[in-house]
Amino acid sequence: MLNFENSVTVTGSIHLPKGDMAGKNRNGVYLRFSLKVPSIGYDGVERTSFLPVRVFDAALQGWLRGKGEGTPVRMRGRLQSSSGSGEMYILAENLEEGTEQPQ
Repeated sequence: MLNFENSVTVTGSIHLPKGDMAGKNRNGVYLRFSLKVPSIGYDGVERTSFLPVRVFDAALQGWLRGKGEGTPVRMRGRLQSSSGSGEMYILAENLEEGTEQPQ
């Protein structure tokens, strides 16, 4: 039997969506935001990625509600795809305030 690993650790800054942060699906209520991550592309050009994140855990939701736009964050989680739209996102399992690390 194969053992699969699905984990990601990313540092960046919180980018809040316009409108409502809350969403709901069959797994429950979640908050959504993007993690703003500056990087250098494969072509050598500087660019910024906005990685979509969903937070289902109530304690992490409370932590996130206390933070604002641009707060530096270190996040651990798993890559998921929405069962409805197929949209890829990071399912946050740990969020902590920290200093952004250059990419």
